[in-house]
Amino acid sequence: MALLLGACVSACSSVGSDLKSLNDEGKPTPEQKAAQMEPMLAAAGFVMLPADTPHRQQQIANLPPLKLSYYVGKTGKLHYWMADPNYCKCLYLGSEMAYQRYEQMSLQQKWEQQENQTARNDLEAARQEEIDAQIEEFNPYGGMGWVGPGFYYP
Repeated sequence: MALLLGACVSACSSVGSDLKSLNDEGKPTPEQKAAQMEPMLAAAGFVMLPADTPHRQQQIANLPPLKLSYYVGKTGKLHYWMADPNYCKCLYLGSEMAYQRYEQMSLQQKWEQQENQTARNDLEAARQEEIDAQIEEFNPYGGMGWVGPGFYYP
């Protein structure tokens, strides 16, 4: 019985901790989004430009935060950027190639997250089956097999 209770408590606590890391809509918080995006942008080849002056801080404060956008340069090439006025107080700039690498990394990360979620779901289903089997085997009356409600009422 103690094993059963322990399994239930651990299952509930792991679900609760997963929910705490997300906001009400099930999306990551802005801080979590920044922590996820910025290392990938840097690894993909984006350059971080710090907003180290009040003028630059004002400039990035007027841009949409944590949204990857682009502009067409004077030569007609696409340039990508992402502003983070709250956490790193910086602007990430990248080329078309850097953007393509970032997209590949993002897709790979989403695929891995989906695979991890599938594995967690499979593990949770196996745990639930084990708990169900333990409940089926449990007999509070100590006899063989299940003794139903008719035990008290002859």
